[in-house]
Amino acid sequence: MHELALIRAENLSLRQANEALSKRRRAKKQRIQHTGALSAQELQDLEDQKAANDQLLTESKRSGYRIKKTGKQARCCSICGKSGHNARTCQKAVESADQAARDVIIVDM
Repeated sequence: MHELALIRAENLSLRQANEALSKRRRAKKQRIQHTGALSAQELQDLEDQKAANDQLLTESKRSGYRIKKTGKQARCCSICGKSGHNARTCQKAVESADQAARDVIIVDM
């Protein structure tokens, strides 16, 4: 009888310890800089930069536009290789389609 009471008490303490450990693992972690303390101005600058980045991200999501990356190559037509249009609007494709239509002979039966 006493053994059962001891096991229940131990089980309860283990459950409480497990719950406390789980809470610590789920808690959001904040990193602290190792190279010394920040000055008030440095802290303010970091907060301002974070706020500006958040605002830029929010505005870009709201407008539906992506932020353009620098150094991206312009798109080119897959038919002629020139930039400024795509394969659907390529003049070479239109000319070749017209030529193919002229080569067709229609025979009435």
